[in-house]
Amino acid sequence: MAVTQETTPVIKMAAEGDAMSDVLADPIVDVNYLHWVSKGATVGDDLLVSDGAGNVIWEDVADVINFSRIHVLKHPVNDLTVTVMDSGTLYVIKAPSDGWSG
Repeated sequence: MAVTQETTPVIKMAAEGDAMSDVLADPIVDVNYLHWVSKGATVGDDLLVSDGAGNVIWEDVADVINFSRIHVLKHPVNDLTVTVMDSGTLYVIKAPSDGWSG
C-alpha cells in the first residue's frame, strides 16, 4: 500500500497495484519526477507505471543489481498506478506547485 501524507512532497509506492487514489482525496498530482530504487533488484526486474486511464507513464527494466533510476516527468498525472514492479520502491516526488510547503 502506498504510504504518504498529503502535506509532504513524497509519495512512497511500495507494491505492485499501489495507486494514488488509495491514499489521496484528489489523485491528480503535479509530478516533478519518479525515482525507482531497488536494493534487491536483479537484472531484468520490470517497472511499469500508468495513469488512471491506463496510459503508460514510465516503463523501465533494471540493468544492474542495487538499481536506482530517476524519470523526470514535470506534469500533472491523474491517479498514477504501479502496474508492474518486480522489486523495490517507487518514490513520486511532487512539484512545489502541488501545494506542499517545502
